[in-house]
Amino acid sequence: MTLPVPNMQAPLVDKDRKVLSPWNSFFQQLVQPAPAIAAVTVSPFTANANGTVIFTGGAPVITLTRGTDNITLTGQRIVPISIGDTITWIGATTVQFLGA
Repeated sequence: MTLPVPNMQAPLVDKDRKVLSPWNSFFQQLVQPAPAIAAVTVSPFTANANGTVIFTGGAPVITLTRGTDNITLTGQRIVPISIGDTITWIGATTVQFLGA
């Protein structure tokens, strides 16, 4: 999750020249390692983090379920998903999850 830029009027440092929160949190996100890409081998897949599911190879039929809504997709896709979304697919394909 990317943090927004703090209020530009908020002080950056205190009297001891230590970086104050929320600036400290904002700057920390710039040096965090990117999340690992995870192979997904089982359909259905329910997200436990926000991110993106990437389908490559083959022409699967993909169904994204968010709450009571279903969206059907086909082919190679990059699908953004949120926590609790379920994605199912039929067909031979490589599926990877990239967390946000």
